[in-house]
Amino acid sequence: MFHRELSFLTLMVLLCQHGVKAVDLITCEGQTASLTCGAPSTNLVTCESGTARLSCARGTIKVVSANYGRTDAATCSTGRPADQLSNVQCRQSTSLSALTTQCDGKPDCSIAVNNAVFGDPCVGTYKYLIVSYKCILPTTPPPPSAPSTNLFTCESETAPLSCVKGTIKVLSANYGRTDQKTCSTGKPANQLTNVQCTQSTSLSVLSTQCDGKPDCSIAVNNAVFGDPCVGTYKYLNVSYTCVPKSIIICQDKSRTITCDGRRRIYIHFANFGRRDMVTCPNTDLTTMSSICISSETKTLQLRCDGKKSCQLYASNSNFIDRCPRIHKYLEVSYSCE
Repeated sequence: MFHRELSFLTLMVLLCQHGVKAVDLITCEGQTASLTCGAPSTNLVTCESGTARLSCARGTIKVVSANYGRTDAATCSTGRPADQLSNVQCRQSTSLSALTTQCDGKPDCSIAVNNAVFGDPCVGTYKYLIVSYKCILPTTPPPPSAPSTNLFTCESETAPLSCVKGTIKVLSANYGRTDQKTCSTGKPANQLTNVQCTQSTSLSVLSTQCDGKPDCSIAVNNAVFGDPCVGTYKYLNVSYTCVPKSIIICQDKSRTITCDGRRRIYIHFANFGRRDMVTCPNTDLTTMSSICISSETKTLQLRCDGKKSCQLYASNSNFIDRCPRIHKYLEVSYSCE
């Protein structure tokens, strides 16, 4: 029996190391269930009269689903008579709320698996608790971008799009006319009556010329946008926001960030670690099976803020290595101001 338990635990550890999303851990009555590999989603099964222990090596618990009862005849069946295992439609509807109340938001949580805690959904049946939970990692998200700007520019004039911080991201645009008041001064009524005038290519024209730039000027005329309604005096209505630039530098690689003209670097956010399993893949998959949050925002602000250029080298020697066994990358969000 000891050999079987040891083999199972060894298998569990191997599965955790290779990034398997769910692990089934069965704990017999009177024992304690413990799983701390930090997998994205964990399925924990604990027999009646035992103790379920939910634990996160990193982050805090978020219970996804739970049931105290019995839905098969095999789980937690050793040494039990058939009449205690035959009811496989046994469910306790309050199981999830009982778990979330006691465990959500905690790094560790132990809960007794018995009728006193959950109630008895099927008298005479030997039950077990199956719970699925995740470990929610703390994150430091990049600051929100600036509010959007709505700009109206009359036909034959020039539309100036500009970002004091970050670069332009066009959200919507139309060259035409959708009301009679905008850009109407001194114009005859027959040039203002068509208020259903829209040019479907307006957004693509603006995005192509302006996205990713700190400043952009575009002539508002038929030569640039085409004429969606001949004889109507038109205007350009554009909505845009200013967003930081984002770069990713894989571990042991370098990159230089620069700002043009009189603008200077301003760091919004930086993390040296791993926030997903896709970015900067490594041939040794065992070093990618975990998430590592290590904010380096202040470090890069001290190093780069106010400079025209700044070289970044994503290495353990330049940043705090909070997860030595993980293949990391440097994630940076910045703007030129």
